[in-house]
Amino acid sequence: MGRGGDSKTPTRSVRAENVYGPFPANTLKPWKNSRNEGREGDVVDMPKENAAEEAVVEIPVDYRDAKTPDDWIPRDGRMVRLTGRHPFNSEPPVKDLVTIPKGRSNCFLTPANLQITRNHGSVPKLSWDTHRLSIEGPLVDSPVSLSMDALTTNYPTTEFPVTISCCGNRRKEMNMIKQTIGFNWGIGACGTMVYKGVLLRDLLASVGVDHESVADITGTHVEFIGNEDLGNKCGGPAKCLDPAEEVMVAFQANGAPLHPDRGYPIRLVIPGYIGGRMVKWLTRIRVIPHESHSCYHYWDNKYLPPQVTAEMAASEGWWYKQEYIINELALNSFICKPNHNDTVPLAANLDKTTCVSGYAHSGGGRMVTRVELSTDHGATWDLTDITRHEQPNPYGKYWCWIWWKYDLPLVKLLQDGNNLASGEDLEIWVRAWDTSNSPQPEKPTWTLMGQSSNHIFRVKVHTETSAATGKVVYRFEHPTQPGQQTGGWATRIAAKVKSAGYGEINMASYK
Repeated sequence: MGRGGDSKTPTRSVRAENVYGPFPANTLKPWKNSRNEGREGDVVDMPKENAAEEAVVEIPVDYRDAKTPDDWIPRDGRMVRLTGRHPFNSEPPVKDLVTIPKGRSNCFLTPANLQITRNHGSVPKLSWDTHRLSIEGPLVDSPVSLSMDALTTNYPTTEFPVTISCCGNRRKEMNMIKQTIGFNWGIGACGTMVYKGVLLRDLLASVGVDHESVADITGTHVEFIGNEDLGNKCGGPAKCLDPAEEVMVAFQANGAPLHPDRGYPIRLVIPGYIGGRMVKWLTRIRVIPHESHSCYHYWDNKYLPPQVTAEMAASEGWWYKQEYIINELALNSFICKPNHNDTVPLAANLDKTTCVSGYAHSGGGRMVTRVELSTDHGATWDLTDITRHEQPNPYGKYWCWIWWKYDLPLVKLLQDGNNLASGEDLEIWVRAWDTSNSPQPEKPTWTLMGQSSNHIFRVKVHTETSAATGKVVYRFEHPTQPGQQTGGWATRIAAKVKSAGYGEINMASYK
């Protein structure tokens, strides 16, 4: 077997295509621009074999990647680029995230070409035939170095869906309050694919690391190092060895080899954790008697108090206070439909409903138990309908988002709009709950990194006269748009929150 194909080894737990239907096609749409005339509108299926080694793909290179180290990588032109040309950090437009892929009945699984991408630098050009994974460290008595064929044929495999989300999802809302040290994620920094790989606990057991051999469970750490030598992360052996946690070294996603942007040939997948902990292009797993010394283990993924500035964090040692570390995903919910600036005519639809829908997720394997919607600023809440596609793992844990919807009577919006207090805007609010029975907070708390932003999601509803039709419509306005895209109520000074956890905001600073 080679290049990330199907393995022939025994399986641990298969919750894959047989459960979730056909995998969505990995269909790229090139960037439409005058520089690739004659190719606009082309749709190209990714090859089943390794795209990393097949540099010549029947799709024009995105002109934004020309003369960068990534000019060999096929990418979907619809992805919203958040950090300019390079490195490639992107999320799909919301309208594409919620589009049901061809051949499927739902958007539970995300096509690989529309999966969130977070790259610190250039993508390493790796080969299945030469790449190796070493399992080593001072606490490993019998270190090994595995070829990709050995990894995928000598160990039992497992396959199940996992939602991967950047904990910076919704960061642009934080940046509109006060600038963080991160770039502008919108609400699309999230996606779900079925991953196939080898459980980390099986790999560790093969070199003699298990619950019996680890004498000091709290003083032992597992470090993961990728080819780029940037994303070093550290985890405790209790999680790595727990069969319920299903930590995986993955080599496939949605039935195909990993895309180069997303870790080819192998990556770490930690279900229920933030994406920043899931090292791509994995080369080394080290079992060590201390936490990782990598700067990324300390200087990233921290939920610091709102009064802490970048200068304070550096000079006062805040980065090294591990009490503030972010591991598990936060409970969160999002409105995807109606999309930003969607409209619905009033006169012809007052006796009808409009569909409000989106996704929600929790972390740590906790099940999202309900999603609620309010149109009266939280005075009353209605249950939405949840579509729960995921089956829990054998230990009752859930690793994926859920999709929810609510048929909102337009006459209710009209009535609630008439009952608003002076100065209030008509809004649609959504919040989720999980098995901890804790809801999302109503107001945002600003933090230096702008991560784990999970306050109630709000869409404003404006009554306007359509310039195109002359009819009175409701226009729906989201808080922000990703990257440098303009629009959103949170971008206006008048709509900014008065406090975000650190006292009154000096509005003069925005003028």
